[in-house]
Order: sequence, then structure tokens, then C-alpha cells
Amino acid sequence: MKELRRQLKELLQQAGADAEVLEAFSQENAVFPFSAESRILMYLMNAQAITYEQYQEIYESYMKRNQYLYLFEMVPRTFGETWGEQHILKLFPAFVKATKENMVSVYPDFDGEFDLWIPEIRVEVKACRANDTKAGGSLVSRAYLHSEAIANGFKYHYQQLKPSCCDVFIWIGVCRDELIYWVLTSEELQRTGKLGSQHRNENTGIAGADVFEGQVFMTEEELRPFWVAEKDVLNVVKKKGR
Repeated sequence: MKELRRQLKELLQQAGADAEVLEAFSQENAVFPFSAESRILMYLMNAQAITYEQYQEIYESYMKRNQYLYLFEMVPRTFGETWGEQHILKLFPAFVKATKENMVSVYPDFDGEFDLWIPEIRVEVKACRANDTKAGGSLVSRAYLHSEAIANGFKYHYQQLKPSCCDVFIWIGVCRDELIYWVLTSEELQRTGKLGSQHRNENTGIAGADVFEGQVFMTEEELRPFWVAEKDVLNVVKKKGR
């Protein structure tokens, strides 16, 4: 939104909009779908300051920068518990959602400890939304572009990790303009030295527990060895899970 507003401010100045016009746009109440930005664009087109083709370019540029912004609007529970695995299932139907019904013949002891299954490989999916953790306001207003996440050394937070309960992790980094994927085995996770405890109850979050549950905070630079292009996620899971 900052980039769009910067563009519109420049265009208004080029169009010779006076102070009263600028003040009117800033003071008017926005009611969906009539945002201040849409009214400014209509003003610019009416003033012949931009063509419809230029309007389309502005629109397409904004959509490209914000194609995943809607994911920042999801409540944490919906995002954390359902979006990631649904996204991977949509990309790669070869994965099977792990449920007692689906696992009864191939993994009869299944008790909800992993998310997805592909023959002989237990997969857990986690997702994290990159945002400015130091700023105030809504999560949507703090959402990072991928370039901003890198520049600010954002640490992706993946929690409720149970290395003893799965073979391979798929981690998704969500920026408002891009999705980033990392694939790593439970052993690779342990070797990072980044897995810390997460005390959810007296039986987890303790080294040596039957089911250790932990969390990590890692920058993209630290995650670089595990980066995978979207199209290669399934093949890398198969390769690493052998």
C-alpha cells in the first residue's frame, strides 16, 4: 500500500491537484469498495492525467506486489492449522492427508502426529508469515515483501515441531508477494542447532522426552541450505525421505 500511495501522490502532483483536493482525499471516510485510492484513480482518469492502460498497469503492479496479502488476514488458527497442508495438497495431489481413516491400512498406529503421507514418508507442514514485528497495527499492515523480509533479517518462526513424529518437514515462508519453500529432514533440523524447547505441557519441550516438541527462529540466510523451488517440493521430499 505504501508503494501505491507514493505512486498516487506523484501522479496527483503531476496532475496539478491543489492542496484542497489532496486534503479532501485524505479526510474522506473510506467505505468498501470506495477506498481513497480508488477515488484518486478515478479523479486522475477524469482529469486525463492517466489513461485506462496506465490504470491497468498500476492495478497489475499492485496485485503482483500483494498477491498473498489475503493470507495475512487469516486468523492464526486457520492459517496455522489448515492453510499450509491444504496448499501443499493442492499443488501436489500425490500427497495424502493424514487421518485415521486414510492411514488405517498403511500406518495403523497413526494418532494425528503428522500432516501428510506419501508412501513410507511422514510429512509435517508448517507456515509462517513474514512481517514487521516491531511496528504496531494489524498483521496485514505489517506484512513484508520478500525483499523487505531479507533486508530486515526476519526470523521465520516454526513451532510445535516434533522431529520424532515425522521424517520430513515442509516449511513455507509467506510474504505478501511471494511464497518460499524449505524442505528438511528431522535429522537436518536437529543438526541446525536451532531447535529450542516449547513448553506446552509437562510431557513436551523437554530434551529426552518420548515426544519432544520444539520451535525454531531462523533467518532466510540460515534456511538457505534447505531452499527448494515450488515445483520441486514433492521430488525433494521423496529424495530426502528415503
